[in-house]
Amino acid sequence: MATRARILDSAARTFRAKGYAGTRLSDVAKAAGTQAGSLYYHFPSREELVEEVLRVGQERTSGFVRRRVAALPEDASDLDRLREATAAHLDSVLEIGDYTAATIRIIGQVPEEIRKRRLHEQREYGMFWRALVNNAHDSGEIRAELDSSALRMLLLGSMNSVPDWFRPRRDRLPVTELRRQFEALFLEGLATDHPGSRTIDGALTAVSTAAGAVSHRNDTGDRMSDGAIRILDGAAKVFRENGYAGTRLADVAAAAGIQTGSMYYYFNSREHLVVELLLAAWRRTDDLARESVAALPAGTSALDRLSTVITAHLLSVLRSSVYTSALVRILGQVPEAVREQTVNQQRAYLDYLRELLQAAITSGEVRGDLDSSVVTMLLTGAVNWAVEWYRPDGNLTPEQLSAQLSALILDGMAAPA
Repeated sequence: MATRARILDSAARTFRAKGYAGTRLSDVAKAAGTQAGSLYYHFPSREELVEEVLRVGQERTSGFVRRRVAALPEDASDLDRLREATAAHLDSVLEIGDYTAATIRIIGQVPEEIRKRRLHEQREYGMFWRALVNNAHDSGEIRAELDSSALRMLLLGSMNSVPDWFRPRRDRLPVTELRRQFEALFLEGLATDHPGSRTIDGALTAVSTAAGAVSHRNDTGDRMSDGAIRILDGAAKVFRENGYAGTRLADVAAAAGIQTGSMYYYFNSREHLVVELLLAAWRRTDDLARESVAALPAGTSALDRLSTVITAHLLSVLRSSVYTSALVRILGQVPEAVREQTVNQQRAYLDYLRELLQAAITSGEVRGDLDSSVVTMLLTGAVNWAVEWYRPDGNLTPEQLSAQLSALILDGMAAPA
């Protein structure tokens, strides 16, 4: 049993780093410090191994969260049950972060029959969360204007992204403090003043103006050729589905509708292509965010500037969903040398968002008891993971979802007493 558990832990770590197509059983055996024969004794095929990794990760989180909620007193409020579920889910994903990240990154890459079986288990856990949120909503403990489905997915998205950036030893932030910051952000909200209703009409107008300015600059300025853009569009789709290690330039060429040899006219290697893809994903959000703030009227409050950037970020990732989804799935899989070439662009945007948040804290419009760096990452996680669950044919338009997000993070989900 100890050997089997060590193999599963190593497999989760390897699938997370290399994706499904890029992982061989020999890689897992090496990471587990065991002989290949021992691995084959427990898991005769890669398919059986990956399904067990997905199953164990799902069952650990689901069982852990359900037990924590069930242990509450019978008279616990619906909001207390939801609060306990978020704390337990966050604890679980931090404990088994490799399983969580591996599941999210490879669920779209595994064989169809495996994906269908595992999605069934995911839906059962989703139904558990749906009941928690709906009960709190129906009892009046959650703000009436918040959509239950959007609230649930934004919470889960933010929590599931935590293993990608939170390092307790490096960040020197105890898990208990991270949990407190998460609950304060999404339960009570950032704003110090909570009006009866909040509008993002000004933000949407600014984003619309900015989108036109960014498009005009791209059309008239120094931008990539149409051929390079077509290749990047194809690359985003292929990397999203196959992962970094499982993608060949021939696959990208086929998706772009060109010959493989023609790829080298624009990109001299797969690494060069991935660098440009990741940079493009960050630039699209960064450009729209900064232009949106620039389009706001003079004298706009620091809080409204922050709300505008968050709105621009969400609309950008939904409009460029394939790019954002590819970024989320492969960023942790690319070689360090590749990631280093994109980290400055990523930091520039995160620093910009953090500066706007800090300005709102300084002005007194945002509470000052939260860590701006942690809040920035929690917000970014919630927004970026929206590409994994948002459906254009659902109940909310992108603009309506933006309003939901703004109400959640500024005012929190708890209904005012």
